[in-house]
Amino acid sequence: MMKKYISVCLLALVAACSSPNPDFFQPVPMMVSTERYPNVTSMILLNQVLMAPETTRPQITTLGKKDFQVKIDEFNRWGAAPERLVQRVINQNLSQLMPNAMVENQSTLRKNYKYAVVVEIQEMSGRLNENTYLKASYFIRNKKGKIIKSGRFNKEMVIKGGYEEYVPAHSKLLAELSAQIAKDLAKLK
Repeated sequence: MMKKYISVCLLALVAACSSPNPDFFQPVPMMVSTERYPNVTSMILLNQVLMAPETTRPQITTLGKKDFQVKIDEFNRWGAAPERLVQRVINQNLSQLMPNAMVENQSTLRKNYKYAVVVEIQEMSGRLNENTYLKASYFIRNKKGKIIKSGRFNKEMVIKGGYEEYVPAHSKLLAELSAQIAKDLAKLK
């Protein structure tokens, strides 16, 4: 009886040790920006980044062979909550694009901002070895809460490879979205 128990325990231990470890990924901010808006010197509040529910999972999701199929990869995951990662990347991108502005995330303590930005990401997906795309809307509000500018972003990139190309492609698309938001902020007075 004891030999069976030890055998079962050893088998369970071997099975647990043989499962692959997941890989963790995160989008990164742009490294160098060709556009800069030093004339923006006010506080900008990155109020909220909203994402579609299927993209907020800890596992990275991609499309299957048909557009209505969603693949969930247990062994390729986001390094943190995707909406927090995306908000951090957009914040850092905006800070690089507007070096004299103070870009802050939503906070109850910060009340002296000039503009608040809300980003709604409708789609952030694609297919491995094929493409990646980002579809988003954004709204710029003044301190009184009135929307003074809105915009849409919809772009696709071709990729050749797996997650090592998929996630950096999303980083590039987030950089382009950030550049569009910064350009609109720079036009406001």
